[in-house]
Amino acid sequence: MKALMVLLALWLSACDRSGDQRSEAPPLTPPAAEIAGPAQVSKPPAVVPLPKDQAELDRLILAGYTPHAGHLHPPGVEQCPLAKGAEAVM
Repeated sequence: MKALMVLLALWLSACDRSGDQRSEAPPLTPPAAEIAGPAQVSKPPAVVPLPKDQAELDRLILAGYTPHAGHLHPPGVEQCPLAKGAEAVM
């Protein structure tokens, strides 16, 4: 019976407050990554050393890497940073 009286007292005290005084949930905020800007896409390095294994070299070439003067370039690289701009990557 005492527990019922305590619950009734709590219920009445909660009902006495007006609607604007009630605590509301804080507004949802986006994660810090969304605030910082667009997601940064990781890029492969512009120069990849030639692998010693011929099978690995074949897999990289099939994946789109371009062999060039003792190293490889990933797909999309058109100029070699090691060639000082004099050579194009084919």
